[in-house]
Amino acid sequence: QSTTQTETANTGLNALRVVLEGAGHSLAGENLVIVVETLSVLSGGDYFHNGSDNNIDRSTKAWANASAIAFQNLKLIVDDFLEPQSADDELRLKSFSAREAILDCCVSFGKSQHDINTSLTSIGMLWSLADQDSTPGTLDLVLSKLTCLALDNRAEVRNCSVNTLFSCVVGLGDQFSNDQWEKCLNKTILFGIMKHMSSAINGTNGDSLKQNESNESQRYKVSVHHSRDSASKQWSTTLVLALRGLERVLRLFFCRLLRKSIEVSRHSNQHREVWLMTTWK
Repeated sequence: QSTTQTETANTGLNALRVVLEGAGHSLAGENLVIVVETLSVLSGGDYFHNGSDNNIDRSTKAWANASAIAFQNLKLIVDDFLEPQSADDELRLKSFSAREAILDCCVSFGKSQHDINTSLTSIGMLWSLADQDSTPGTLDLVLSKLTCLALDNRAEVRNCSVNTLFSCVVGLGDQFSNDQWEKCLNKTILFGIMKHMSSAINGTNGDSLKQNESNESQRYKVSVHHSRDSASKQWSTTLVLALRGLERVLRLFFCRLLRKSIEVSRHSNQHREVWLMTTWK
């Protein structure tokens, strides 16, 4: 985590892969968390902060190879060695801590500027983790991570994140509690991403988006159709995807959500309004 030399990082990561391939099945608990946090630091993204005074910029081109090797190690851990949630309380806590670290690591690679394909693959990994462990704690975390990536300044990353977020909600919505649905619609979807998208379209974040595009243009040369040749137009496209996703969710779950929210309102001692109805006010 602390090295300033790219070759040292590459050598360490290659050695780590050899260790994982030979004994990765025995990696668990705090040791797994330490390994995953190290991979997060080397991702080149700005999501993970380990609280150290180390201010090494690993988003530069010199660190691209280290980021690629680190991501290979993460995929190896997720695909082959991530243990299922244990029935034992203590083991479950350790397992959840490891999964939380892995989810954070996926976001770090999702926000990394080194390779767009790595970012998109890490988004798919978030959905795989949610599908593998659909407990409320993990689902809430995955949705919050996808919300974070759905606000990325790169159109490809946020569009993929939006589609993945709604596919996750549609695919796993049957397992949501009433509280989870309320949080999902009110905070994650409506006020988590759509409000930000509307602000971006209206120019609230225009300067930062243009600066980001300028920085990326030095690394990626992409021809853009005139319908998407500005940050505002690209944010509009993302908002359309979000609205289509919301339509999918409501088409499948509206009647069930309305029934459940009315039941909660009737049995509430505080005479709460039906939250599903107040959502649209």
